[in-house]
Amino acid sequence: MSRLMGRIDTELRYSNGAPGTVSLASPAPIVWNGAMAARGDDGMRRTLGFYAAFTISLGAMIGSGIFVLPGLAFSLAGPAAALAYALAGMVVIPAALSQSEMATAMPESGGTYLYVDRAMGPLMGTIAGFGVWFSLVFKASFALVGLGAYLALFADFPAKPFALAMAVVITVVNLVGARHSGVVQRVLVTLVMATLGFFLISGSQHVDTGQLTPFLPEGFGGLLAAAGLVSVSYAGVMKVASVAEEVKRPSWTLPRAILMSTLLMVVLYPVIMLVIIGNSGGIDLTKSATPVTDSAGTFLGSVGVDLIAAVAVLALIGVANAALLASSRYPLAMARRGLAPAGLQRIGARSGTPIVSILFTSGVLILLIATVPILELAKLASAFQLLVLALVNVAVIAFREGGLRWYRPTFRSPLYPWMQIAGIGGSIVLITQMGLIPLLGALGILGGGIAFYHGFGRSRASRESASLDALRVRNNSRLVAMTEMALADRGVDRILIPVFGDLQPARQRDLVRVARHLASPDAKIDIVRFSAAEEAAEVRDPSERVVGSTDGPLVRTGRVVSNDIRGAVSNYVWDRGVDLVLAEMPQDLHQARSVVRDLKWLRDNLPCNTIFLRNRNLEDLQSIVIMGSGGPFDVLKISLASRIAEAEGAAIRFVHVVNEEATEAQMGATRAYHTKLDELTAVDTESEIERAENLVVALTSLARGANLVVLGSAAQRYRMFSDLADRIAEQLDCPVLLVHATDSHRRTMVGGWLERFIY
Repeated sequence: MSRLMGRIDTELRYSNGAPGTVSLASPAPIVWNGAMAARGDDGMRRTLGFYAAFTISLGAMIGSGIFVLPGLAFSLAGPAAALAYALAGMVVIPAALSQSEMATAMPESGGTYLYVDRAMGPLMGTIAGFGVWFSLVFKASFALVGLGAYLALFADFPAKPFALAMAVVITVVNLVGARHSGVVQRVLVTLVMATLGFFLISGSQHVDTGQLTPFLPEGFGGLLAAAGLVSVSYAGVMKVASVAEEVKRPSWTLPRAILMSTLLMVVLYPVIMLVIIGNSGGIDLTKSATPVTDSAGTFLGSVGVDLIAAVAVLALIGVANAALLASSRYPLAMARRGLAPAGLQRIGARSGTPIVSILFTSGVLILLIATVPILELAKLASAFQLLVLALVNVAVIAFREGGLRWYRPTFRSPLYPWMQIAGIGGSIVLITQMGLIPLLGALGILGGGIAFYHGFGRSRASRESASLDALRVRNNSRLVAMTEMALADRGVDRILIPVFGDLQPARQRDLVRVARHLASPDAKIDIVRFSAAEEAAEVRDPSERVVGSTDGPLVRTGRVVSNDIRGAVSNYVWDRGVDLVLAEMPQDLHQARSVVRDLKWLRDNLPCNTIFLRNRNLEDLQSIVIMGSGGPFDVLKISLASRIAEAEGAAIRFVHVVNEEATEAQMGATRAYHTKLDELTAVDTESEIERAENLVVALTSLARGANLVVLGSAAQRYRMFSDLADRIAEQLDCPVLLVHATDSHRRTMVGGWLERFIY
């Protein structure tokens, strides 16, 4: 029966060798496992084992979060700062679970940026990439500048020159290769953890609980503000995923490294904070730049304090090293997706590292150290990181709900989607409590990301995403289900054919012919002339016209005289419960301007569906064309064409014209939609889908040979300029039915707006 083109699988697949490329109908979705090559097609070497990945994540958290931020947190919340660390951790855990899941499905460089980009499209991906990149670079700069306070305990070191020198050193380490950077990270983190263990064991024996009261001096507002500030301490949850392409056995290593490091710090941070506060007798923590050594001085000798200070220096260097290692992978990933200059993709032949991206990130790092008060920017980094954490949770929801065949994570977040919803809500709450300046700063970066995307990346990037694909599938599926219900319905119960001016008998028969195809067995079809008082005697009553066969639904005629034609038709529709208005649209719109204005006003304001018949009279119907562009057809168009085709013995041709930039996924989704429609109809169908620059010319060409064209007509509020449907109809040399579906069209407009936003 069907001559419809073959069905195409519209799900996206991202290829192993070229992240970001899109293919259709993948016979074998990618599954990442321990048998992956030691070096990918892009030259990145898998040299990082579990402990290296664990320490990259952990090292990003145990630096400034412990050695610098406690004083600031205490100034906001008092002793409740310990609880603030735990509260921030609770907000981070959902993102850690989401990050772990996506990392096992896509173990490639880019981390959070990559996940958000593929889940919600390049615009949101660019924003996430900017946010994480800036946040990590800010934190690296903050950590290096923070070295000055601890170095001052040994000698009078100039803070900025030393920070700049260390920035150069860690840049060289990262250029040599991730393996060497991983070795440095393992050594630093191991030493820091051992020292912190010594600090906790010794300090816990001297805690003065009196220092913990009053526990909440600034109230819950202060607690939430402190939690928002220290959330940047958990940045490691996003770092290790950005180097996933260099991790061995990523499906096993990544979730364990992310979750174990996060859970460890959720416990460790509050405990360390309690020890610091409990040993702060005589110390004003609100002014302390070295809170750990200051508190250690109350129970350790000078040697112990020097040891803590030395380890703090190493820890802050480790934070900067891990931040540079991770942040340099974001420009690499964005370049691969066309959202950054292609030169950032360059991989060192011997080192296997993204050398251009590292040098670029390092240059920004050095510039920030030299010119910007990084301590203030730490708050901005925290605010934007919270936004990114929310996006990570949204990304998992997009992937899960998209039902993409290639998305096969080996680890799945528990308690989905409630865990993600809690994480999103928690991030929003903390952001609102951080103050106006951090929020405005985050919005500034947000605006910068949007501007960069539209100025550079929009024309270059692949715009497909899980949410866009899912939106198409869901929108199409919803309309298919609605179409199935409409076709199974008994038909329209009350149809009004309004007559304005003199209606030719042949045209009246055409309108009744269409109405009877749409009507239910016991429907009422009213042919009513609406005329002003001075016109009433000049035209014949519609009862004098031939209304067609007496078989089928009852056809009645009548007349309404009123000087307010629009109001009279509207009242008739409301009073008699009319379901459909079927009218003639004059061929010459300019000569019949008054009638055309009335018809379009009725189309835009009546509470029922409207259909206008234009152009030639109906003859023998063999081929009916349903026209569409962009989104799927309105339900009324399919129902109308199907009922007419079945009654007349005609075939249906689904015609769709899309933009020249339409992707294969978009084309495939439309073909799959046509396949579903073919399964619902009882007549032969064909499908024609074309890319075109000129919509009117393309649709006119595709309609050749049709005996009837069914075309959607948008309401005035959805039309920016002239009526596109009228312009198309004027070019067609066959009868045209202009369909305006009140309810389904509005829903389609919402779906189309969402698709354009994501796209």
